[in-house]
Amino acid sequence: MVDPNATPESHRDALVCVTGASGYIASETVRQLLERGYRVRGTVRDPKDAAKTEHLRRMASALDASDRLELVAANLMEAGAFDAALAGARFCCHMAASVRLHAKDPQREIVDPAVRGTHNVFDALERAPEIEAVVMTSSIAAVVDEQQPLTHTFTEGDWNDSAEIKRNPYPLAKVLSERAAFERVAHWQGEAAPRFVTIHPVLVLGPLTAKVHRRSSPAVLRDLVRGKFPGLPDLNFGVVDVRDVARAHVNALANPKAEGRYILHHRPVAMREMVETLRPKFPRAPLPKRRLPNFVMYASALFDPRVNFSFLRRNLGVVRKIDNRRVREELGLEFLPIEQTLADTAQSFYDLGLA
Repeated sequence: MVDPNATPESHRDALVCVTGASGYIASETVRQLLERGYRVRGTVRDPKDAAKTEHLRRMASALDASDRLELVAANLMEAGAFDAALAGARFCCHMAASVRLHAKDPQREIVDPAVRGTHNVFDALERAPEIEAVVMTSSIAAVVDEQQPLTHTFTEGDWNDSAEIKRNPYPLAKVLSERAAFERVAHWQGEAAPRFVTIHPVLVLGPLTAKVHRRSSPAVLRDLVRGKFPGLPDLNFGVVDVRDVARAHVNALANPKAEGRYILHHRPVAMREMVETLRPKFPRAPLPKRRLPNFVMYASALFDPRVNFSFLRRNLGVVRKIDNRRVREELGLEFLPIEQTLADTAQSFYDLGLA
């Protein structure tokens, strides 16, 4: 049986273009690609911005792979910006994205950039004849339709068809950009299109590698560790480790049969479990101790921009069913223990001076 975590000999020293390489998930993906023998050309806004790129260079140096990492400038919103980055590449991990949940003009600031950015990258991909496979980072937000009953089990066949611009523009942006990507692949001009895979993680936790990642998805855990929650709301999150998400990207490149959508979801984790797991390991952390009643959460929505009535109504006390069989069976993913994910995430806050 072929090891899904092994790099095919024919892939050794193959060039992978990683868009948005300095991002939280992308940084770990770059690390694993280098570790498994690939060459990486990562796109960033400014390769000279040490605050956002130095961690990638340190990572490559630690792996004795500095000669296999190249960082180049590319703007997701600029037509033609990815042509040079994709020149000579055999594979692409398209991971660049704008992560904004709210905006004054969500159509112009969230949805339009997501779709236009996808088209800009796929325009360049069509002009890159050596590309064999493309793995695109999407989100569970493109899969889970909160209008479905709680008895429904979500699979890769589900789409978030109820997403709308006023209520939840970020899921809408993810749906439209992913659909645009699938349409582009379906109508590829010239020779056969490359294999195309989309990865759909739930809440991604796991160790941060740079301070610049402090506003990424682990921010909710950082707020817990820093005592920003006066109590524990009745919220549950589907959780997956960033190292598993990165591994899924790399395994999808390595597996010639991988195609289509893959959900990345380990299991649901309540905020209370997060705290109970971390308290013995970080006894000095000002972790909340008491449950926060739902009515208090609704009251806080009047003052806290991070939450709103619609979000609370859809999520307080809710645990959704999500099927993760496909990524386990086809990409050979074995999830890291949740306890390790939580502890390593919290430890990284202290190591980086963020807690």
